[in-house]
Amino acid sequence: MSDAIQRFTAAIVSAGLTPPDTLHPDGKLHRFSASGKRGDDTGWYVLHLDGVPAGVFGCWRLGITETWCDKADSAMTPMEREAHRQRIKAMQAQREAEQAARQREAAAEAARRWQDAKTCAGHPYLSGKGVQAHGARSDAAGGLLIPMRDTAGTLHSLQTITADGEKRFLPGGRVKGCYHAIGKPKDNKVILCEGFATGASIHEATSDAVAIAYNAGNLKPVAVALREKYPSLKIIVAADDDYRTEGNPGITKATEAAQAVGGCVAVPDFRAHRPDGATDFNDLHQLRGPEAVRACIEAAIAETPEPVETGGASGSSVVLVNGADLTPEPVMWLWRFWLALGKLHILAGAPGQGKTTIALAFAAILTSGGRWPCGARCEPGNVLIWSGEDDPADTLLPRLLAAGADRTRCYFVQGTRVNGELVPFDPAAHMTALEETARAIGGVRLLIVDPVVSAVAGDSHKNTEVRRALQPLVDLGARLGAAVLGISHFSKGGAGSDPASRVVGSIAFTAVARVVLVAAKVKGEDDESADRRILARGKSNIGPDDGGYEYTIEQAEPLPGIHASYVQWGQGVEGTARELLHEPEASASSEETENGGARRAAADFLRQVLADGLTPTKTVEAEAKAAGVSWASVRRAAEDLRVVKRRGDGGLWYWKLPNLLIEVAQDAQLSNVEQVEQVGEQHEPLTAEALPDMEVF
Repeated sequence: MSDAIQRFTAAIVSAGLTPPDTLHPDGKLHRFSASGKRGDDTGWYVLHLDGVPAGVFGCWRLGITETWCDKADSAMTPMEREAHRQRIKAMQAQREAEQAARQREAAAEAARRWQDAKTCAGHPYLSGKGVQAHGARSDAAGGLLIPMRDTAGTLHSLQTITADGEKRFLPGGRVKGCYHAIGKPKDNKVILCEGFATGASIHEATSDAVAIAYNAGNLKPVAVALREKYPSLKIIVAADDDYRTEGNPGITKATEAAQAVGGCVAVPDFRAHRPDGATDFNDLHQLRGPEAVRACIEAAIAETPEPVETGGASGSSVVLVNGADLTPEPVMWLWRFWLALGKLHILAGAPGQGKTTIALAFAAILTSGGRWPCGARCEPGNVLIWSGEDDPADTLLPRLLAAGADRTRCYFVQGTRVNGELVPFDPAAHMTALEETARAIGGVRLLIVDPVVSAVAGDSHKNTEVRRALQPLVDLGARLGAAVLGISHFSKGGAGSDPASRVVGSIAFTAVARVVLVAAKVKGEDDESADRRILARGKSNIGPDDGGYEYTIEQAEPLPGIHASYVQWGQGVEGTARELLHEPEASASSEETENGGARRAAADFLRQVLADGLTPTKTVEAEAKAAGVSWASVRRAAEDLRVVKRRGDGGLWYWKLPNLLIEVAQDAQLSNVEQVEQVGEQHEPLTAEALPDMEVF
C-alpha cells in the first residue's frame, strides 16, 4: 500500500501543490500547507486504501480540486466502479462541508475585523504605490484591509496588505467570484484587474469603475459573475504582463476571462525602457503617469469593434463591422474538437444506439469534473436537460447516477410558469424564460434538447422554418457560453452515404449545427467478431471531422432497486464517419451503394431544400456542401426527381420540384431577399443610477 501512497503523493505534486511529509489514509479530511510555507493550511486531502485505493485533494486558496484513483476506470469491475463513485462523492461531500464551515468562520471574522477597522488615508502601502484608499481600511496592527464581496454585496473575507506589500487572505475565506469595487460604472463599462494598487491607479487615471479580483486565477470567475448579473455591461480586463514568468499567467488568465464574457484585454505599455520587475498598471502609473494608463485602456476599448450602421431613405440600415477591427478568437471547447461552447451540435443515430445515454454520459463527465473519452479532464459545470421523450425521475436521473453524475449540478426542465399557471415547456416559445433561469443558476455549460425537432414549431422538413426556429437556440448557447446538444434520428435508407446527411427532417438541422455526431452499431470484421458501437464525428465546421470512439451500453444499479444503463467508453478509432459506420445494409457492391443509398439520400436532400419553392442553384450547392452530400449525387437525384431548372432575371439559375413550378417571370420572390430577425432578450443599458447603493456593482 505504500506504493499507492507514493502515487497519490505524485498526483499532488503534478497538480502544482507541495504535499505533506506524512499522509494519513484514514478516510478523514486533513489539511496541509499547499505552498510549503508555515501557517498556510489551505491544502487538503482525503485518502482511502481499502478496496481500490482512491482519494481527493486540492487547495482552497487556489480553487483546485482533483480526484485520484489507483486503478483505471476501464480496468474496474462494475461493482468496483460503483463503489469508487460512491466513495468519491462521499469524500467530495466531506470536503465541501469542511470548506463551507471554514468559509462561514472566515466571513464572521471578516465582519468583526471590518467593523473594528478605521480609515487609512496615510497607510505606508498606499503612499508607496501613489494611490488613494478607495474604500480600504486599516486594522489595529497596521494592515491594509481590502473587502472581498460577491455581486450581492455580501462580505465573505478580507485581504490584508502589510506596509511592505505582503498580501494575505483570511484562512478558509472564499476568494472565487469575490472582488472589491471602486466607483460606479459609467458608459456601461467596468475594468477588471488583479491587485488593489493596479485597480486604484486605473480608476484614478480614467475615473472608470474597477473590479479588483485579487489574483489572476480569480479574473474569470469575477468576469463571469459580473456578466451573469449585468448582461449588457462592457468588460475590459486589465492584464498584468508577467513577461518573466513562463506562460505569462497575467496575460493568459486575462485573455481567458475576456473571452469568457466577450470582453477585451488591456496590457500596460512600458515602451522600450521597461525597468526590471515592472508588470502592472500601477508600475506604469508611477513610471509614465496617469496619461499612459488611460491611453492603454482607451486603446483596448478602441480595438473592440463597434457596429457601423448605414441608413437609407427607407429608414432601414445595415450593420457592418470592418475586418480590420475584428480580433481573431479561438473556439472555446467543452470537449476539444467534439463539444464547443456557444455552438449547436446534433447527435444522431438509428433507434437503439443509446443516443440519450451518450448525451447523459457527457452530462455526467461535466457535472462530476470527470474525464472525456480521450482522457482530458473536464472542469465541473452545470447542465440543463429538456426531454420530451423520457421521464427525469425514472429514466434520466437513474442513467445519470449510473454514469457517475453529480446530481446537484443536473437541472431538468419541467415546465414554464405563465401568469402563475404551470404550462408545458415549449422551446419554441419559452427560450427567454429559460435563459433567465439558466443565468440564475450560473455555470451552465451544457444544454441537452431531446429531441431537437421539439424546438421547431412549424414544419420540421422546411429549411426556412427550421433555420428560424433553431436560431434562438443557437443564440441562447452563445449568450450562456454553453454547448447545445440536440438529439435526432437517422432517416430510413441512405446506408453507405455520408451519415450526417441522414439526420431526419430538414437538412437545415445539420447545416445550422457546427458539429454533427453520429452513433451506430457496426458489424465486426468477420462473422466471428462481435458487433461494435462507435460514436463518430459526421461533420465539423470548426475542427477535425473524422475519428471516433468505441462504446458499449452497460447496466448498473446506482441505488438499491434502481437499474439504469450507462456508457462504457472504449478505445479511439480512426477514419471518417462513413468509413467507420458501414452498416450491414451498406455491405452491397459499391455500385449499388452509390446508385442506391447515396442517391436516395441526395433525393431526400433535394425534397427538403426545394420544399419552399423556387431556390437559387447556388443555394442548393451551398446546402449540399454543408450537409456533406456530393454534387454528383445531387445532380443524379435531380434527374430522378425531374427537377425543373430555369434561368431568372440577371442570368441566375433556379431549381424547383416539378409540382411547384411557376413561371420565373411571374415569381415575385426572385427580386426579394427574406430578412429573418433574430429574437433575443433585450437589456436596458446599465447606469449608475440604476445600481443599488452598495460597494459592488
